[in-house]
Amino acid sequence: MSSNYFSLHAESAKRAAGYFFKQPIASLLILAMLSIAMTLPLTLYLGVQSSKDVLDKLNDVPNITLYMDAAASPVNNETVQKLLAEDKRVQAVKFVGKEQGLAEMQQAMGGQDIGAMLDENPLPDAFIVTPKENNPQAIAALQEDLSHYPMVESAQMDKEWMQTLYQFNQLVNKVFWFLAVTLGLAFVLVANNTIRLQILTHKEEIEITKLLGAPSSFVRRPFLYQAAWESLLASGMSLGLCTLVMQ
Repeated sequence: MSSNYFSLHAESAKRAAGYFFKQPIASLLILAMLSIAMTLPLTLYLGVQSSKDVLDKLNDVPNITLYMDAAASPVNNETVQKLLAEDKRVQAVKFVGKEQGLAEMQQAMGGQDIGAMLDENPLPDAFIVTPKENNPQAIAALQEDLSHYPMVESAQMDKEWMQTLYQFNQLVNKVFWFLAVTLGLAFVLVANNTIRLQILTHKEEIEITKLLGAPSSFVRRPFLYQAAWESLLASGMSLGLCTLVMQ
């Protein structure tokens, strides 16, 4: 019983493969159409993956910098540090002391000894705060609240750049999903119409087979294998096209 079952499937797969040799030009056109329809969403996905580093930067949450008052003491810094740690809207906090800030400034200016030119360090202590939510309204509200912390002189952030970055990020995501869904549906429609046309092409053969008493599974099996062969070959052609396009 099992040997007969496998022999029927093997025969159906062989018959399905034979259709490509009976109508080679039509088969090549069908494969080309399917591979192109498959290449479009695949190329879009690979393009997005190749530019993932750029897109990841669009998802970065902008930081808020808290500049402490020049008269702030270590006790004041510890108080602000504790308040930030207790705020659930804050994801991470980095403390930059005035000495560290001056050292980083000297390094950015090519190693010049700025401290020797000054009587005292003019830079304040600072906290670099990373919010949890990447939302302009939520970040603006957090910035306003942080600016009222004790001995905090100012809370700074580039609001205009944050708003532009957020809107651009939202636009990129919407365009990506729109194209992905549209191209995916286009491939499904192309594949469906292709199979439908192939069935219509063999309409007389199907009718004769049914008149001879063949069950529906017997009639359907070669077309399923033909669709499997076409999917396999079209996938290979699509990967080849994607490789050429992405080089």
